[in-house]
Amino acid sequence: MPPIGAEVAPQRRPGRRRDAAKDSAIVDAARELLVTRGFDAMTMDDVAECAGVGKATVYRRWSSKVHLAVDAMVARAPALTVESVPDTGSLRGDLMSLPRLISQAHDDATTDLLAPAREHPEITDMLHQRLVRDRVAVLRGLLERGRERGEVPEGRDLDLIASVGPAMVFYLKAFSDEPFSAASMERVIDGVLLPLAVGYPGEG
Repeated sequence: MPPIGAEVAPQRRPGRRRDAAKDSAIVDAARELLVTRGFDAMTMDDVAECAGVGKATVYRRWSSKVHLAVDAMVARAPALTVESVPDTGSLRGDLMSLPRLISQAHDDATTDLLAPAREHPEITDMLHQRLVRDRVAVLRGLLERGRERGEVPEGRDLDLIASVGPAMVFYLKAFSDEPFSAASMERVIDGVLLPLAVGYPGEG
């Protein structure tokens, strides 16, 4: 026991664990409202009502509509790693695996969800950080894999090349009027990435 008269520090009650089910419900509600109403018409109150939670629950998890919208947009984006991309024996084969891996985790609404990025720079910036940064890391690893095979000549700026492809894909998805497809990604691979990585025809 503490000495008589000594101050006893109050015991802190353990914090309540964050409910993952509520997180999922809020993100799903935001995705639905982004598709049906659009970013400008969606409100945090609407999300709370649609998710069946209190407004305070939403604001404790997301400080702004922009943060919530970005999380909703990328919620079903594939978690790619270099290890998840099969080693096909060639750089082109590895890169051509990416459209299939990405499409496996994307639904039909994903492209529509990117529409607000065209009009809201703050969403564009956050999406760029969340999506492009991860893709750059994967592509950098695939380029390194190609260099170890002897396909990519020494001296290529792998960091620069790795940043080009994902940036182009993001731009086409967010700002192009044409729907992005696996064929679009193949054009980026064959027309941009491979020539930068392995050289243009006749280069020696």
